[in-house]
Amino acid sequence: MKRAEDRSPPRWGRPALVAAVVASQCLALSSRAQELNQESKEPPARFALIVGVNASLDPDASPLHYADDDAAGFHDLFRTLGARTYLVSRFDDNTRRLHPQAAAEAHDPKMASFRAAIMEMAADVARARARGVPTVAYFAYAGHGNVREGRGYLALEDERLFGADIERMVLDQVHADKTHVIVDACYSVFLAFGRGPGGRREDIRGFSTLGGLGARANVGLLLSTSSARESHEWSEFQAGVFSHEVRSGLLGAADANGDGHVTYREIGAFVDRANAKIPNEKFRPDVYVKAPVAAPALVDLRPGLNRRLEVGRDQGGHFWLEDGRGVRLADFHKAAGQSLALIREPSVGPLYLRRTNTAEEYVVDAGPDVLRWEDLARQSPQTQPRGAVHESFGLLFAAPFSQANVDAFVEKEPATMDQPRAETRSSWKRPVALGLVGAGGAALLGGTGFVLSAWFLKHESSRSQVQIVEDNRQIGRRNTWAKVSYGIGGVLVGAGLAVAFWPKAWTERSSQVALDTDGTFALLSYGSRF
Repeated sequence: MKRAEDRSPPRWGRPALVAAVVASQCLALSSRAQELNQESKEPPARFALIVGVNASLDPDASPLHYADDDAAGFHDLFRTLGARTYLVSRFDDNTRRLHPQAAAEAHDPKMASFRAAIMEMAADVARARARGVPTVAYFAYAGHGNVREGRGYLALEDERLFGADIERMVLDQVHADKTHVIVDACYSVFLAFGRGPGGRREDIRGFSTLGGLGARANVGLLLSTSSARESHEWSEFQAGVFSHEVRSGLLGAADANGDGHVTYREIGAFVDRANAKIPNEKFRPDVYVKAPVAAPALVDLRPGLNRRLEVGRDQGGHFWLEDGRGVRLADFHKAAGQSLALIREPSVGPLYLRRTNTAEEYVVDAGPDVLRWEDLARQSPQTQPRGAVHESFGLLFAAPFSQANVDAFVEKEPATMDQPRAETRSSWKRPVALGLVGAGGAALLGGTGFVLSAWFLKHESSRSQVQIVEDNRQIGRRNTWAKVSYGIGGVLVGAGLAVAFWPKAWTERSSQVALDTDGTFALLSYGSRF
């Protein structure tokens, strides 16, 4: 009988076959990488949806003072970076005077205007994509945030925006190639999840654990606070502290390696370093960053660096830049030996650069596109300090920032997820209410027992006159105890129901301390952003 031919490859051929398959896959991946590299060389079209809301839907949350100023600041920043902007905010009189162009373009921060801005943005992004242009979208929010049933939300003036709403309305409708989400609001980390862990305390090991915004590969997150801290405003900045720090970094102060890009790691390290010297964590803004997969850069500074201020390696210290209107544009603390290029937003007049530790002021001329430290003229400060600096916020940017801080920066995870203080404070209500109702029910049951025992004693078979007198005395006592038991039971049940159904508003009071100055003294404090 003829032996069947063995068609299996020889043993020496199997490794070669595997190697050939791996090589072909590598070639395919290399080809795709080259295609992606070619695509990445084409500059993307940028679009920025910016929302600033001073009001809150929570009845006892105090209105903010500077969320509209933050919206105007982000509008100017992204416009300088070459983005088309869509602004949703209600400006107060002062902000309208300082930012007339932004005021002319802003829409009311209500759901109808928000939807209209998204539709306009989506149409522009679709037009760019149809022409083969890569697209990058930004969603920046400054205002109130809170949590309901484990889900984080942001406030418009008439409705709430949950994380799922941002996914559905912004990400899915706009459909940009990459989207960056920047939020300055309390409990903003809850937006990253499809649904939070309810009233429980739970360890989360990554943004993608529970789905939602955090699970999207093409979405980056820059969030202002951990779940248990407040966001703050400060009148020295006329802005939210975190928003001002982010804008400072995105103007170039966070570009530690000078490559013309600000990565998520760089902006995280920059904000973290800016707050490093504040001893009380209550006043120390926290930051969470999550970069899109394979896209670590948050912004490309190069479109704006054509007009810049260069501060050389020899100059170190805490500087801040303001314009002729007194709007504070950026703060940075440059380490000696670290070079820096700061974007100069278009301005009708000169800017003023101040070094805080020496009270020096330098004029940044509006004319030349590129200015260096050596080109600046020193002069006496135009304005004097406004009094005692706030004990905590005066320490912002007290620590120098350099590439070493970026290298040492550890990106935090939202490890401890707590409900907001309103829910934490009200967590005692349920057990207390149940305890009061239970005790009241027991008292009512005891009163019923006294009534029944008195009734049975009254209807017992006939006895002697002496026994009847004693029975009447016992019946009177039991009736008295029944009344007392019913009274105590009614009070306890009523108290339990009152605790259970009492409005939550009194447990949700937010703190807001105004800050103002006049000609004779300065009253410095802070506002809390919820």
